[in-house]
Amino acid sequence: YGAIAGNGSSRQQLLQFRAPIHPPDGAIHHLRLVQHRQHAHDRQNHDHYQRNVKNSTINSQYRLDMDYMKQRMEHRVERLQKKCAEYRLNESKHNYKPKAWEYLIQHEYHLVWCNVFKAASTSWMYNFNLMAGYSPQFLRKTKDVPLQLARQKYPRPSVEKLKEAINESISFIIVRHPFERLVSAYKDKIQYALPNSHHHKLGNRIIQKYRKTVNGKPTTLLKYPTFSEFVNYLLDEIKHPHFEIDMHWVPVTHFCTPCFFHYDVIAKFETLEEDQNYLISIGHLDSVIKPQWKNAGKGAHTNDMLMKFFSELDDAQIRGLYDYYRFDFELFGYSAKEYYKN
Repeated sequence: YGAIAGNGSSRQQLLQFRAPIHPPDGAIHHLRLVQHRQHAHDRQNHDHYQRNVKNSTINSQYRLDMDYMKQRMEHRVERLQKKCAEYRLNESKHNYKPKAWEYLIQHEYHLVWCNVFKAASTSWMYNFNLMAGYSPQFLRKTKDVPLQLARQKYPRPSVEKLKEAINESISFIIVRHPFERLVSAYKDKIQYALPNSHHHKLGNRIIQKYRKTVNGKPTTLLKYPTFSEFVNYLLDEIKHPHFEIDMHWVPVTHFCTPCFFHYDVIAKFETLEEDQNYLISIGHLDSVIKPQWKNAGKGAHTNDMLMKFFSELDDAQIRGLYDYYRFDFELFGYSAKEYYKN
């Protein structure tokens, strides 16, 4: 399906426009079973029955799925708005103002996205580069950084331009459990940092400052910081407000300032397949992009490593992390209870 035609389309018009119905696989399977039984029972009425099932049951089932997804998104947006008002995060302050820097505006397809790193960002940067006109072949072969390619097509907007675009677009953000996102960033950028890269050098500095010794000997011979050492570094960094925290682990609340902008879709990493299929459907992007998983991560799966890494931390470290990511937990409905030891 092509882009939504016409300039100045309202958000309501965009969201009311729906893609042609594609029944879910489960409904097709159910239809075949029903058809087979009906054929055995009464061949004469089979064609009439098939038409009724095909025209009503499957379509109704799919509409129910879309209705459920619409309600899910409305619930998430309502929670965000409620918590923003509760904590007064929708009010500009001297140290907290709307930031449009990390948003990408896709004018042709009427999409606005805040690129949250370590929350399906590689996959959706690829999608936005496809929509910008880069071919899959070029994107596979190029050595250019995807974000740099994207910024050649999507200049960083002002707050005014962003609000104007949101009013004419489907705006979305993808979020993730703050602790899962932190572990994913640690693994990707610290544990498996590329040699001589910025993050590799940062890891060496963390080791020099935070690695403990016993009788003059280090407690571990790991060549990269342990998760506990990395957390100690981060907790020290956030004590200095003038320091700019790395974009891969800065809270979404600071990175995207979500309380200042409207979202139509709040996708979650934990329900990403359903959420992005819903987004692709209401945005009519089927002919342009397909749900894909890019940069699945290095080493063991993040979920498998979560408790192992957090077992290295004491309660003070965990509470320090929670305090830092508190608004991400609150705004997007996540909990940290299972991570506390006491």
